[in-house]
Amino acid sequence: MPLIQPQAADLGERLIAAGLINQGQFDLAQREQKRKALPLSKVLVELGFVTPDRLSDFLARATGARLVNVSQIHIDPAVANLIPREIARRFRAIPVSRVNGSLTVAMADPSNVIAIDAFSQSTGLQIDVVTGTERDILMALDRFDKNAGTIQEAIDAIIGERRRDDEAQAEAQAEKEEVVAGPEDEAPTIRLVGQIINRAVESGASDIHFEPDEKVMRIRIRVDGVLHPDVLIPKTLQPLVIARMKILADLDVSESRVPQDGRATVTAGRRQVSLRVSSLPTSHGESIVARILNPGSNLGRLKSLGLTPELEADFREVLEAPHGVVIVTGPTGSGKTTTLYAILNEISSPDYSIFTLEDPVEIRMSGIRQTQIKEEVGLTFSAGLRSLLRQDPDIILVGETRDTETAQLMIRAALTGHLVFSTLHTNDAPGAIPRLLDMGVEPFLLPDSLLAVLAQRLVRKLCPECKEQLSEADSAQMLTDLKIALPAGSPNRLWRSTGCAACNNSGYRGRQGIFELMKIHGAMHDAIVHRAGAHEFHRLAREGGLVSMYDYGIRLAVQGTTSLQELLRVTRGDH
Repeated sequence: MPLIQPQAADLGERLIAAGLINQGQFDLAQREQKRKALPLSKVLVELGFVTPDRLSDFLARATGARLVNVSQIHIDPAVANLIPREIARRFRAIPVSRVNGSLTVAMADPSNVIAIDAFSQSTGLQIDVVTGTERDILMALDRFDKNAGTIQEAIDAIIGERRRDDEAQAEAQAEKEEVVAGPEDEAPTIRLVGQIINRAVESGASDIHFEPDEKVMRIRIRVDGVLHPDVLIPKTLQPLVIARMKILADLDVSESRVPQDGRATVTAGRRQVSLRVSSLPTSHGESIVARILNPGSNLGRLKSLGLTPELEADFREVLEAPHGVVIVTGPTGSGKTTTLYAILNEISSPDYSIFTLEDPVEIRMSGIRQTQIKEEVGLTFSAGLRSLLRQDPDIILVGETRDTETAQLMIRAALTGHLVFSTLHTNDAPGAIPRLLDMGVEPFLLPDSLLAVLAQRLVRKLCPECKEQLSEADSAQMLTDLKIALPAGSPNRLWRSTGCAACNNSGYRGRQGIFELMKIHGAMHDAIVHRAGAHEFHRLAREGGLVSMYDYGIRLAVQGTTSLQELLRVTRGDH
């Protein structure tokens, strides 16, 4: 304790000098520190004098250590265990990666040379220090303590218990692929599936794929829109894992011949997450895909979507209309639902009666009446919309326009004074008009009801910790290789991904939307009525000021938000 005290005093003086706390707060924190025998940084946070993020940012700048988000880094358990847990907790630190003879350690206080020396002595490795918040570091240590057993240990435990059974009976049950976890298998199987889900949530995955193959079951997770291999499960354990997932989602475990869908709520770390679980029969057994729905994580507002100031201003103008239809388009997984929730969160008010029809209801929103579509009992989008119109709504969200009746009802609702939002699966904004016409919407009704179409995709963002700007020569060579010409006046230097511990060596971390907004204007009236082709609507949209998603993405690429390769992967040949 005496050795740490001078560092604590020095930290307080530096925080005062930086204007983060005042002398009175420091004196009070020192008295509380002596009473509780806690680090000064923890006391300051507990008293609310400084937030964990601001403290970590200050320490990172003061020491020159890189700031990382520990909660978003996938840490190998073998690396985390290189420093004894007692020492790690004492100094609020956790190893995050190891490269040859160097160990990168995230520390709440990177200036603590005593801790760094202790890490070096206990591991025999050179210590590279990065900064993380104390909260994230302790939560990561808690996760490793809670899940001390690795996935492989859980697999070995299940196999060990199964070996005690008659081998012939076990093989027969595996061939039937309808094995239900019995009392002896239950605990290790629960632990195994729980660890798979925890790893996926900690990695920031949106989906977990349980993929049966001829000899193994593959687990893959989708992070930032890209699938990554996770672990391989022995084929003999496949029925147990499938059964556990189906039990979680309240599916029929005995039925493996038809597809099933369900929902589950699980605890990952210290938070609850919802799973949307789908099963599908395949030639090697049932395939299970679990979509991870994190309640509250997507409740942003328009500013959180990443719209340019010009596009945001145009879109806000559309949202001020008293009635009409606004369509959000894009392929599956392009963030349409996130955008719709952000819109509703933006315009929600006690003055409006807002209803939604969704399949499924992914996030519960206060003050909005949300209805889950249940086609098995006849509650389809069209049936729900017909009933909903008798509920005196002002604003309606139709989760997806799937059929002719829904499209026609939606248009007529707009014409009778309602503001309607919905989604379509089209490649771009101009393509929504031919799609609606093909679905049976009367051409003479569409110009007076459709306000705008917002098309979007998601691109991965370059990791801010390791992205690099290319030289002019390398940038020019990349443009030549990719056969791309930048807009006039754009910076002539591009960026590339490299990879580091913060992004799990992928070079990317997080995703960003790219958008195009087509507002319906007078020049489109005749083209709609006469059912013009898609090319004509593209031409008219460009004349009306549409900036394509590709051009939107080019701006992000030259700013260093994403890479040209990622933009081309997402937009493919759309430009």
